[in-house]
Amino acid sequence: MGTGYQPCADPTTRCKPQGTVSITVDGGRSWRVLFRTRRPVVFVSYWGGQQWARFDDGEMLTSTDGGRHWRPAVPSDAWIGFSTCPLGMTPQVNTGDESWSVCTSQGSAGAMGKAVYRLTAKGWKRLAYADFPPPGGAAGGLGLMGYPRGISIARDGFGLLWEDRGPLFVTRDGGSNWTATRLVTIDFDSGASGSTLAHGVAFFLMQRGGGKGDVLYETTDAARSWRVLHVWH
Repeated sequence: MGTGYQPCADPTTRCKPQGTVSITVDGGRSWRVLFRTRRPVVFVSYWGGQQWARFDDGEMLTSTDGGRHWRPAVPSDAWIGFSTCPLGMTPQVNTGDESWSVCTSQGSAGAMGKAVYRLTAKGWKRLAYADFPPPGGAAGGLGLMGYPRGISIARDGFGLLWEDRGPLFVTRDGGSNWTATRLVTIDFDSGASGSTLAHGVAFFLMQRGGGKGDVLYETTDAARSWRVLHVWH
């Protein structure tokens, strides 16, 4: 069993994130704490002869000796039951690069909770997020407006996250911090596709609202400026 108080992850609170992993040997009538953790534990399971536990930020631990010793680990792709996203969120966006994913909560009135995850040697790591509905925690500059549709991040850390009913977000530090650009008009235009390359080069396809067609943009300075390559009416 995993426990933890997730609201402590909100930087505006005074409590510190923490949790526990506990074990029962009598069908749940009594429990014993195996160890205390630095973050809330949101998922525990047994698979492949090992115990697994996951923190709220995506990092996973495994034990092969009944919970006496634990180490960071990444589950095999064969684990069909494994999900990048914590309880209450679903994998909404994964653009073919298996090392990146975006998890979302249920949307309402153009707003949606979202979190950017990256696969590391210690498992999936949450880099930036915005909780919905409010009040909730947020980090890394992501806003609630918009439904994510795609993400692309180059090896040098430059990346884009595009949405329906929301802005185009840009990161220049590998997904930890994001900034909303003014290229897309919220609730009118929509992001359709994007691709980022090294040295600040990217292409972004926007669907203009009102049936005005699509526009293909290019940037060569990490989304500080854009130029139109083609317009489809």
